[in-house]
Amino acid sequence: MLTFILFSFSFSDDKLYFLPAQNKEVKKEIRSLISNAQHNIDLAIYNIRYSKFIDELNKAAIRGVAINIFYEKKDGKFHKNIKFYKTSKKMHTKIAIFDGNIVLFGSANWKKESYKNNYEVVNIINDENKVKKFNEFFKKLKEEN
Repeated sequence: MLTFILFSFSFSDDKLYFLPAQNKEVKKEIRSLISNAQHNIDLAIYNIRYSKFIDELNKAAIRGVAINIFYEKKDGKFHKNIKFYKTSKKMHTKIAIFDGNIVLFGSANWKKESYKNNYEVVNIINDENKVKKFNEFFKKLKEEN
């Protein structure tokens, strides 16, 4: 029994979605990650304009979640507490970190067309070593801006 418990805590969750086939599942997962965030969300993305994700980000900001968005393009109404950083280099990544320990990354921008019409891939992980590298990436972004 103890072995099972230790294995459960050391197991790394890794979810992989292919769009457009799994668009409903991944959109639900992303909205859940945003709505369950307790402390912070860091997002580095080329384009953000999907209203359902923006609505969830706004709700999280109202709850007091610190949200930092490094972007290339954005369109929509965002809560005043969300901090935006227009980077000096092209922001082509699509990465989100939730509470410092769950990372979402892939090819999809956060716009409706990416989830409905495009061939895209989205990966969600909580592997400690990989998450640490993503957090280091955001630390460098914050230092540059």
